[in-house]
Amino acid sequence: MDSPRAAVVLVGRSPTPALLSALTLGAERLVLVASDGTLPVARRVAAAVEPLTDTASVRVLSVGPDPHDFRAAEDALAAVHRSLGGRPWFLDYTGGTKVMSVAAALFHDGALPADRHPSTRQWRHYLDAGRDALRTHDPAWPERPVVTGRVDLRTLARVHGAEWCEDRDPEPVRLVAQGGRQALDARYPNLSPAVRRGVVAEGRVLSHLRRHLAAAPDTEVLGPRRVADPFHADGSIADFDALVRHGHRVLCVEAKTRPGDVVARAGWTVAKARRVFGTAAQVLFVHTGPAVPSLREQVTAVNPALTARQVHVWSMADFLGRLTSFDDLRKAFFPPPAPVRAPARQGAGPGPEPAPPAARPRPPARHPGPGARPLLVTSLGGSRLGTLTALHAHRPGRALVLPSRQSVRDHVRESAARTLHAAERPDDPRPDAARLKEAGYRDRVRFTADPVEGSDADAVAAVALEWLAAEEARAEGAGAEGAGAAAAGDGEAPSPVIADITTGTKAMSLGLALAAREVGACVTYQVVHRRSIVCMAHGETALRGRAAVDWPLVLPGYAPLEGPLDARVGPVARTQVDTELLDAARAELIRAASGPVRVWMDASLPDPDASVTAHERPSLVLTFGDRAVGLAAPAWRRLRSPGAEPRPVSRGAWAQSVFAATTHLGVRCDVAGTVLALSRPGADLGRAGELVEWIAHADPREREPGAGLVFGDPLRPLLVAAAPGDLPPLLSTDVSRL
Repeated sequence: MDSPRAAVVLVGRSPTPALLSALTLGAERLVLVASDGTLPVARRVAAAVEPLTDTASVRVLSVGPDPHDFRAAEDALAAVHRSLGGRPWFLDYTGGTKVMSVAAALFHDGALPADRHPSTRQWRHYLDAGRDALRTHDPAWPERPVVTGRVDLRTLARVHGAEWCEDRDPEPVRLVAQGGRQALDARYPNLSPAVRRGVVAEGRVLSHLRRHLAAAPDTEVLGPRRVADPFHADGSIADFDALVRHGHRVLCVEAKTRPGDVVARAGWTVAKARRVFGTAAQVLFVHTGPAVPSLREQVTAVNPALTARQVHVWSMADFLGRLTSFDDLRKAFFPPPAPVRAPARQGAGPGPEPAPPAARPRPPARHPGPGARPLLVTSLGGSRLGTLTALHAHRPGRALVLPSRQSVRDHVRESAARTLHAAERPDDPRPDAARLKEAGYRDRVRFTADPVEGSDADAVAAVALEWLAAEEARAEGAGAEGAGAAAAGDGEAPSPVIADITTGTKAMSLGLALAAREVGACVTYQVVHRRSIVCMAHGETALRGRAAVDWPLVLPGYAPLEGPLDARVGPVARTQVDTELLDAARAELIRAASGPVRVWMDASLPDPDASVTAHERPSLVLTFGDRAVGLAAPAWRRLRSPGAEPRPVSRGAWAQSVFAATTHLGVRCDVAGTVLALSRPGADLGRAGELVEWIAHADPREREPGAGLVFGDPLRPLLVAAAPGDLPPLLSTDVSRL
């Protein structure tokens, strides 16, 4: 069997999938393919892989500055294929953009066709993070459990761009872990009571973990570690009390002497843990004193995004009593992945066998414009916005939307029909549901009866091809009922087909592209920040007009705002966020806009209980056509619960609130949204800004001086120092023209 000796692994913003794939495939030659923007990530992965494997060569390659260029991705893969002498190679397409993944998978299929390489489908992989396995494109072939090799905590931190300040436990904690309180008191007799309590708590936690996990397989325990500050030499930007690694998953343990500190520190602790170790990191807070039954619920009340899977809260007594073996640790924090999937029966893959390349129809000579009324197949992802803008971009005669099990499809069909109506009849008033149905717009947008499996490209392709075949049969039937036009040979040409891969999972995007290949369809991706679509066959085309977005659907939890914000919010919200500054920024952005603006308010702001967490979300969202600007102004003194006294927040906690608000809008609007984080002059905005940029894997030194409000990087907020009577020029940007 011509088993590959080389592997090509795509690299995106997260290094963990590429690292796990490289270690699991274990090829003699490894090529990491990134774009210019993610080359630093790829280089860190390469540096980690070389000492951990017997790989003879590791090469890093860029597709260029534009990760949404199908042709550039194909050219890069073609160069790799030539350098390998045309011999087989593995492909992992988990990382990179969807354009890179689809282009790579289709190129691999064409360069290593099944008639010459029967195992080619077994050589294409996609990381199933929930199962810790590399799934192959061949349903008859078993998945590969991921291999972590000799990965340690330092390696995981380094691939995420983090370095330890020192590589040993601090002496006071080491003394407690090895000799107890007596050893600490003998060496440091003059410690203050508060410092002594903290050191003792950290030492007890570390000693207990090492005693019970010393012999555990593929498990590592480290004591306190400080993370080097990339902005200030000899400084630290974050620290951890104890770290436990099992495989590639990490538990960050924080010891607290006061239960109330857990609530205050939870957000920043999770943010730094995920920044240093990726999304597989979890946090365990261990506090001294009696257990507080409601403490875990208090964490969620203040930080709604912090789930029970991410954050655990135990008392010291619970920690010492419940965690007495490796099995206890694994059961509580590292449950084993689901059993390896049994391979499907040979030949049992869904759908018809793909046609040989020579028999496949070619895409049309020109990309079908909006007037062609094409058939459209697309997915429904976490953000509904991409699905709605696909209908505006392509203006299909009929469309099929494929939701996954994770998609929220409530009211999406009606909103999609309304978007299509607005694109074709921009001067008509907004139609209600009855008018949409009467005019046929609702019937032009269809959803599959059942969700598709979001990690199975073949299943997605089969569903899309089945619908396209039914549409072709329907059109032929309609033509046969005409006045003999089809029999006379002058019937209408079949509708062109477009597969828009902008939304949904990578596997769903690949499935749509596979279906498109079988019918000669165009494969497109929306480059939202450039207001264009990129077609795999025809290149980039500018979009016409702006989509009429059904913002209430895209922005759940927000309500239209008319009049001053301060008049609508309650006293708790006025403490949690700077409503006066928000109102001033909103008024200036509206004044500067040359087009219509709608204002949406966080609906929790009037509620005294729900608004305790208002600092975790943009308080206002201003929509300019199909763009959204979130305004967040977390206060520097905040309540932890209704009726409590406001307390100062740390720079880390303020930065975490900004990042939480940014993520909140990013999930809903993706690259069509951006967040302005507002703070009054005098606050330590400089350091807070560095922390925000660090969490976002960005470097403020790379942002051009005087950089303005832009779209395209939804997880990188723009920090703005402003006062209600002294607003900076940035807030006078005409967002309508961006």
